[in-house]
Amino acid sequence: MRVTRRQLLAATTLLGGAVVAGAGSVAIRWWDQAPGTPYAVLSEDEAAILDALAEACFPAGGTPALGGAAAGVGRYFDGVLEGLALEQQKLLRLALHAIDALPLATHGGYLSELPVPDASDALASWLRSPRPELRGLAQSFSIFVGMAWMAHPAVRPRIAPMFGCGFADAGGLPDRLGAS
Repeated sequence: MRVTRRQLLAATTLLGGAVVAGAGSVAIRWWDQAPGTPYAVLSEDEAAILDALAEACFPAGGTPALGGAAAGVGRYFDGVLEGLALEQQKLLRLALHAIDALPLATHGGYLSELPVPDASDALASWLRSPRPELRGLAQSFSIFVGMAWMAHPAVRPRIAPMFGCGFADAGGLPDRLGAS
């Protein structure tokens, strides 16, 4: 069977249109998720994604033994989002869902469903990626997770000697952003 240029062009156009339509429908579904309890901006799914990312960064059992998910990263990030404009909130939430979907091709599941070692492996690969947009996305969310983990009352006294700025004496985060 011979394939003409017109047939190839039509097939490519249809395939491209299907990909764009599929990506658009997924983005629309994520775009306006209602906040879940106790969050002001984040949905329960988004908080679960943050917990998985936090565990990938700070698995439980180290020193201190506090895992990333137990540090209240969702509440911290929700507080950060509250201070942003609506469109910025939506874009960061969309980026969070994109991070959740990234390991589908390499690890066969969403980040929020992967075992902690696999999630940590995926995160490490993104942080080493030659693609600057992927590396930047992973770095940005890792910074948010790290700030929330370090502000937790179980962690703050252990890292305070490294900071001469009075971090431990300042009481950490305001109550509305504090870890659970």
